[in-house]
Amino acid sequence: MIVQVREQFGYSVRRICCVLGIRRQTYYRRKKGNQPQDREEELIGLLQRTCQRFVAWGFWMVFYFLRNEHKLTDNHKRVYRLWKEAGLHLRVAPKRPGIRREYRELLVPKQMNQGWAMDFVSDWVVGSQKQSVRIINIMDEFSRRALWTEAHESICAKKLIEILDKVVLWRGAPQYIRCDNGPEFIAQQLKEWAEKHGIELRHIQPGKPSQNGLIERLNKTLRKECLNLHWFNSMEELNNSIQDWSVTYNQIRPHENLGYLAPMNYETLNMDFYFYPVAA
Repeated sequence: MIVQVREQFGYSVRRICCVLGIRRQTYYRRKKGNQPQDREEELIGLLQRTCQRFVAWGFWMVFYFLRNEHKLTDNHKRVYRLWKEAGLHLRVAPKRPGIRREYRELLVPKQMNQGWAMDFVSDWVVGSQKQSVRIINIMDEFSRRALWTEAHESICAKKLIEILDKVVLWRGAPQYIRCDNGPEFIAQQLKEWAEKHGIELRHIQPGKPSQNGLIERLNKTLRKECLNLHWFNSMEELNNSIQDWSVTYNQIRPHENLGYLAPMNYETLNMDFYFYPVAA
């Protein structure tokens, strides 16, 4: 305003400031330095470049970084106002990119040992101290036979591979194994093991356990007919009870979808439909 009136009418700065009610110190200070708008645009650009470089940093980390590295003199209130004007407070925290997987529908195989399914069940052991345990369930999807059921204090990818090696040793390698997206099932170690044995890992869609419904049904049967009936005082007692249930399930218990035959009896009648893996 002062510059415009001075150029148009030729009055002195002192006269113009007196009429407009503006301090002359304000005029000379702004004239000497950059204009506030230019300074704010420069600061917004600096904030944006810093956020692009450090995508995981929040406001306070960026603010003190600029103070230390760029000698920023503006207070945090002004910087935060510009931070919000630039929309930087709406940034979504970065996440690790997901692993691309191919999802398959639940199709029961036509041959025995062609496809397996595996999942975990959680339970407790009560003794001197209550302790959580994990139970691994592996089944043949064709015959519904429980191939391996065992409880451990914890089961990592390395432990899971040791168990699968034992099952493959006496059963033979299947064409595929169906599982969910738990950390043990998406581990790089398990992926390398499956590639070594020529086995395809079929991961279900996250949040849809119905796509692995056969093993989920086996989990329910294990919990209903064994785990929920007893309190176990030791890991040994739990595993003994699980093994007794496994024998009953595989050899005696009728299965509705198998024509009310036990899984092992159903396998005996369908030995001609056994899947033999092709040697790599």
